[in-house]
Amino acid sequence: MGLRRTAEEIDEIRRTLSDVQFVGGESFSVDFLTRPEIVRAVLPDELETVDEPLVTAQVSRWRSNCVGDFGASAIYVAARHGDVEGAYVLTMFMDSDVPTLFGRDLYGEPKKIGRSTLARNDGHMSGYLERRGTRLISIEADLGEDRGPTSLVGRNFNVKYELAPDGSEVVGSPTLMLAEFDQQITVRRKGPATLHLGGTVHDPLDELEVVELRDAVYVETGMRATCRPIASMAAESFLPLALGRADYWPALSTATLPQG
Repeated sequence: MGLRRTAEEIDEIRRTLSDVQFVGGESFSVDFLTRPEIVRAVLPDELETVDEPLVTAQVSRWRSNCVGDFGASAIYVAARHGDVEGAYVLTMFMDSDVPTLFGRDLYGEPKKIGRSTLARNDGHMSGYLERRGTRLISIEADLGEDRGPTSLVGRNFNVKYELAPDGSEVVGSPTLMLAEFDQQITVRRKGPATLHLGGTVHDPLDELEVVELRDAVYVETGMRATCRPIASMAAESFLPLALGRADYWPALSTATLPQG
């Protein structure tokens, strides 16, 4: 019975989630420097800043062994926990519910639904993220020649937590998660970029001031993903960031309520 998984099904789920793979990936991203005080404001207290106030905007698409095919976009902020450097996932957008629920429930990723688009015309690459009729990320670049295959391990910081039903507090201690992505890159191209970040009351990406823009990077890649908890966090100080991960609920009212 699908609504109550059998022991065999649970074991199959465990095997799948123990060997998560994202394949056939195309990732188009650009790094930029912002102001140090912006980085400090958006990072949890438990994460330290690094030498540069570095932010990454990314648009990508993938196949997988666990959530089907999907398009994705994200904003990452360079950070450190102890001697581990990585990227704090500030916000992330999937184009369907399955990868959204996977990332939220298992890894603590701050995912929402949004439409990601990648397009290439010869050496010109475009990447866009749109949500609720607003283009939030727009990357354009003229890419150079393929620089050949390479491998790397990417590290992301996320947070798993539970909000009280009235949004007044984080229940219990949030958990800082470390996701690691063992990547095998087959194609790697770079080129001068343009970047525009839009914003709404729900997704204020335009608050991330672009001070210095780096080259865009396009890769074709596959990766294995793992994730584990690494620290407990202070609930009270994380509450403003937890609420900032969600839409701004007061702006979503469609009802005229009685007074009194």
